[in-house]
Amino acid sequence: MSPLIEIVHGALANCATAPQALGLVSLPGGTLASASAARCYVRTTARSWGLPPDAVDALELISGELAANALEHSASRSITVVLSRTGRTAVVGVIDEGRGRATVAGAPSPDQEDGRGLLIVDALASRWGQRRACGGLLVWAEVDTGPASHHLMTPVDSGRHHEVTGSESHPWERT
Repeated sequence: MSPLIEIVHGALANCATAPQALGLVSLPGGTLASASAARCYVRTTARSWGLPPDAVDALELISGELAANALEHSASRSITVVLSRTGRTAVVGVIDEGRGRATVAGAPSPDQEDGRGLLIVDALASRWGQRRACGGLLVWAEVDTGPASHHLMTPVDSGRHHEVTGSESHPWERT
């Protein structure tokens, strides 16, 4: 099965709640311009689905951070951005071809130019994690889209990140 078909099959067949909408785009690796393209794709798609503005903003920021991390920390020829929506959540994921893992380092110094991406993801997502997928790494984040979603004010260090093992589940894990 091709990697993109595997991604779509996994997203549709294995969500705890059936997705009401699904979108994905493959972007070139090796250029940080793909992070901007990922943000634009997610913003446009989430708006077209009628998601609340705060959820659209959170998904856009998260997708940019995840894409930038994938582009900076893997030698991927391409990255894939997947976005799905259920009744009360939206999940964005970025898949690269790398062998690394996403780790949250301590808070960067004020003059450090990088190192804040996953802290931003943690602040905006209701939960997030990672797993191996299609020979690479999938890092995903879930955002609440219901009426009580105010993620731009969520505190950092919430402990919502986790590695996915065979006994845990997340929006796109096979059961």
